[in-house]
Amino acid sequence: MLSRSAEIEPFADVLDRHGVPAGPTDWSFAPFSDQGAWFAMAPAPDESGGGFTGPFMMTSGQWLSPRLATLDVDVHEDGVGDGDNTDAQYPSRPARSRTLPGMLLSEQEKLGLARTETLWFDAPSTALYRVELTNVTSIRRAFTLSWTGELFSDQGALAGSGDGVVARASTGESFLLTVERETAPVEISGTRYRMGLVDRFELDPGESVTTALTMTFAWNEATMERRPVDVEASFARNRERWTRYLASLGVDGKDSEPQQILLVKALETLVTNWRAPLGRMRFSSLFPSANVDYFNGFWAWDSWKHAAALAHFDPALAKDQVRLMFDHQNPSGMVPDVIYLDAAEDNWRDTKPPLAGWAIEIIYTVTRDLDFVRELYPKLSSYHAFWYQQRDHDGDGLCEYGSTDGTLEAARWESGMDNAVRFDETKMLKNSEAAWSMDQESVDLNSYLYFEKLVLGRLAEALGLQTEAVRWHREANALADEIRDQMYDENSGWFYDIDVSSKEIVAVQGPEGFIPLWAGLATPEQAERVRETLLDEAKFRTYVPFPTVSRAHPEFSDGYWRGLVWLDQAYFAIQGLARYGYEDDAVALTRQLFDHLDGATSKGPPLFENYDPLTGAGRNVKHFSWSAAHLLLLAIEGPTQSGGGVP
Repeated sequence: MLSRSAEIEPFADVLDRHGVPAGPTDWSFAPFSDQGAWFAMAPAPDESGGGFTGPFMMTSGQWLSPRLATLDVDVHEDGVGDGDNTDAQYPSRPARSRTLPGMLLSEQEKLGLARTETLWFDAPSTALYRVELTNVTSIRRAFTLSWTGELFSDQGALAGSGDGVVARASTGESFLLTVERETAPVEISGTRYRMGLVDRFELDPGESVTTALTMTFAWNEATMERRPVDVEASFARNRERWTRYLASLGVDGKDSEPQQILLVKALETLVTNWRAPLGRMRFSSLFPSANVDYFNGFWAWDSWKHAAALAHFDPALAKDQVRLMFDHQNPSGMVPDVIYLDAAEDNWRDTKPPLAGWAIEIIYTVTRDLDFVRELYPKLSSYHAFWYQQRDHDGDGLCEYGSTDGTLEAARWESGMDNAVRFDETKMLKNSEAAWSMDQESVDLNSYLYFEKLVLGRLAEALGLQTEAVRWHREANALADEIRDQMYDENSGWFYDIDVSSKEIVAVQGPEGFIPLWAGLATPEQAERVRETLLDEAKFRTYVPFPTVSRAHPEFSDGYWRGLVWLDQAYFAIQGLARYGYEDDAVALTRQLFDHLDGATSKGPPLFENYDPLTGAGRNVKHFSWSAAHLLLLAIEGPTQSGGGVP
């Protein structure tokens, strides 16, 4: 008999995923997925009778069905048992459905049968739906079983096949439903089907029987994979993998201490946003969020952040996350901003800030996999060189964000801070036909490049490339001097972007000004002045610390990158303080962050894209991967003087 570990029970519904979709495009709740599957399922609300709803198709962003699979039980009293077939005659218990780490669970008692339903993902293409029925009466019971389901009326069609039911979505995807027991011919009526089991079941008091349905997904029916699955072995693999995940993050399940809730919430967010190779995507990667239709692609900056967190519980997935973006690198070394299943939708107008090296080194620190370093080192070197070849307008060694099409819109996207206040007066400068720069050299960009030079130097040393290692370290030292000398303002004690021509500061205090502390290039005296500003409640120590522009700035607002708190920047600030020895500050600010983010350490609410710095309310997209990644990093690393896991 299958069992579930008691250690995961405290984490039931850490994320509330309950819902029955009202229509194909109902985004009001977020279903559960695993193993990189491109589809998801949800626990049905208890008042709707329990069980599971869906599937939701990540490929098209639509629900195929409100309930594609439900097990119907028909109890017989023909000489077995002692009464009529009504609920009132037998023990009953209302439905209770919930999400547990790695699976969905629904339990109830009806007609004298205890019903335990479990759903988990066996593979990227496969979910298993298992039902155990136990006779909880004092008499022998007899019954027959049927799997039933329906489609949304305009979403596709049903057909019987030799081994089950095929649901064909109008968008091209297909689902094959099969059971391990002999079935009668499938009955189809419009958008509904019934697949009856031939067997008649008879149970003595306390006796149980199980049946399982396999739900197999294919991007199109031609790619449908029909493979037998050992249900009990599959469940055991699922439990082993999720036990390993939890243990690697220090989650013991013996209580529901707030930080453990946060860790499980971050873990489940990342895993549900994981997508396996499909079509032109040769490696696994993560959506920013599966809960909105416009995030069904893979972004460069997001990918580096996801990988840094994934390394701590699934290093193989972390490696693939990095590989996927570099798999689409062009000959100039540029990595696109975002890639999709449909290449026509890719964004080559810009790239994203250079944090790939940070992620690669964290993966290497965890795995000590030199082959991975050997594979990625030349790609990372080429990406690093791209910035100096196409984003250094005056050739002075200080780079600018820019675009390939000359638009300021794309250049802002390249910074990752789409509408940041520091870009309000920015103009574009032409470097070549396909390379344009902003007219300001950005301090965060150059600090990231400094950090990446150090990473490349350490990776070169690991590979025995001593000459290259020396060059990287020499370049890093020279760049640090330029940033310290030209981008730091003594009067205000802050680092700023500077004008390309005049070298005057762009006098906006935003998170770019504390990135030099995270990178480790500020002098101790400069770091002390930056710390003073970070701890100033009128500027950056808001209720939720580290807004994306100083609270004292007249443009401070709740407008995306114009004041909201993004957790990647909060992470960089905390680790920057710790790097310079301000560990007490870093610990206090981490606790303030955890305590004041609405719902982050309590069961139910999702992790949001960003947060209101004055109230802690979650804002914009729910179930956001890089929020999960950086909260996970802070929770398991704590503030460190290593800049976030780099030795």
